[in-house]
Amino acid sequence: MSIVKIENLSKSYGDKFVLKDLNLEISKPGIYALIGPNGSGKTTLFNILANLIKADSGEVYLLDEKNDASPIFSKASFLIDTNILYGYLSGFDHLLFIESAQKLDKERKNIIIDKLHLSSFIHKKVSRHSLGMKQKLLIAMTLMNNPKLIILDEPFNGLDPTSLIQIRSLLVDIAKEGATIIISSHGLTDISLLTDNIMFLKDGKLIEEEIKMENKYQLLEIEEKYLEVFPEQKNKI
Repeated sequence: MSIVKIENLSKSYGDKFVLKDLNLEISKPGIYALIGPNGSGKTTLFNILANLIKADSGEVYLLDEKNDASPIFSKASFLIDTNILYGYLSGFDHLLFIESAQKLDKERKNIIIDKLHLSSFIHKKVSRHSLGMKQKLLIAMTLMNNPKLIILDEPFNGLDPTSLIQIRSLLVDIAKEGATIIISSHGLTDISLLTDNIMFLKDGKLIEEEIKMENKYQLLEIEEKYLEVFPEQKNKI
């Protein structure tokens, strides 16, 4: 079974190619990291996977189905930015909507609220949430349907250290239960604590690396590989 299969995917904006004949196949559950500087195409790739925008050419399959098949999203979830949240609704209202739309067990939202420690603000209007609260709500919404495939675009934005520890631990547990998580993050530390499976997005294509190091050296190895793949970023440090 292919969890994710991408064949010859291309996407351009005007005369600029963002993705160019990109190929990828993921067949084993686990956590996979997508790394690249701003503008490298990470969000574009994720939006295509989630069928939010169309590629110019190529095919995408998620969980052995084409990514435009609506049943997929009962088994897969996608986290994007806070613009999808409604300020006049509470966090609880957002979870209720997902529960109703996907006909989920009513206890599921309470399990997620407990796991993510949301009880202190879940009944407040989103307009009163901090960035970190909104981010935790987005993660809660992503996990509501107990997905087999989870795509997370910069999920750690705005999180305080305690929340970071909690979310990282939760993602590891979810992966151990057999889910597949594809995650992008600017924080290489966060990536180094989550996975050895690294994909660099450069010039519209993926460079896959498996970085197997002892924990105390893994971050250094990822940082060195990042600067090797993106040497133009050295002058920005």
